[in-house]
Amino acid sequence: MARQEKSSNWKNYADIVTDVKNDTPSRIYLLSGEEKYLVDKAIAEMKKKWIAPGAETLDFYLKDQANADMPLDEFQSLAGTPPFLSRYRMTVIRNTGLFSTKAPSQPAEAEKWKAAIGAVPEFALVVFVEDKVDKRKKQLLDAVSGVGTLAEFNYQDEDMLAKWIKSSLARKNIAIPSNCISSLISRTDSSMRMIENEVTKIMLYCENTRVQQLDLSLLNRLSIPDVHASVFNMTDAIGQKQPGRALEILNDLIILKEAIPKIRLMMARHIRHLICAKEIGNASEIASRLKVHPFVAKNLVSQSRGFTIQQLEKIYFLCFESDQWVKTGKMEDRMSMEVLLSACSQV
Repeated sequence: MARQEKSSNWKNYADIVTDVKNDTPSRIYLLSGEEKYLVDKAIAEMKKKWIAPGAETLDFYLKDQANADMPLDEFQSLAGTPPFLSRYRMTVIRNTGLFSTKAPSQPAEAEKWKAAIGAVPEFALVVFVEDKVDKRKKQLLDAVSGVGTLAEFNYQDEDMLAKWIKSSLARKNIAIPSNCISSLISRTDSSMRMIENEVTKIMLYCENTRVQQLDLSLLNRLSIPDVHASVFNMTDAIGQKQPGRALEILNDLIILKEAIPKIRLMMARHIRHLICAKEIGNASEIASRLKVHPFVAKNLVSQSRGFTIQQLEKIYFLCFESDQWVKTGKMEDRMSMEVLLSACSQV
């Protein structure tokens, strides 16, 4: 089947899956974005479809540049190596920096790279995987889009994650209520890889015990602690001048074997995000600048309204001071955290 020329529009995971299903690969792909799970999933789908069974060691090659310089002649050699048993030879090249910090600076060098990208042969399936792409570096991006596909896999929204969780469990006839879904998303920080791990754990337990309905009590027993929600609730208690409730939440986390330095670190990080949310005010801008999930950004804006910027800055300083109490031997971990929560409630 003829290879397709792609438009310059950025594609998403669904578009890549469509390429695979329709058996219409590009000669070259540039995959980027925050959701690494989808990047790896897309590569796995391509490999399964276009590399012959048993030919993985011959027709699939992975190279991680670790942001070291990518020699042009090495790229040409990798892209120009023909397949042995498959229709295409798939070469995955990670972290070249070619589309961001290590983009060619000299016009002559850029022209050589553009020519090499345009000359990728029909039997090749070259996949660049980049953590960062600077969309202002138009020369090489246009070269890739001229013969291939630009794709960006961003964090999925809460509705999509909820549907994914619900449908995954439904395949095993396991029902999950909405409060459990929200809790699962929170405790995994919306990471699809972590969600998949937790859902697999739930499936195995339910299959072995013949449980068909999940509830929050069972989720708490099976899954990792919801530290993010606990820190959020702890901060709410501080804002409402309820140190007793904040201490109860801390005690629950300690019972669940959560390390106090981790709790303190997450609280400080949360307060720092609240300061940013207070200053920025716009959820979409907060999500972009802090690299957090959109629904997390909305929660940050909502909670920040309960504090003044001066209160948040004081609480952030107290978190730093609490850490110093431990490091200098003035207090042990638990006492320092309890004193911190009491002091914050009085700000």
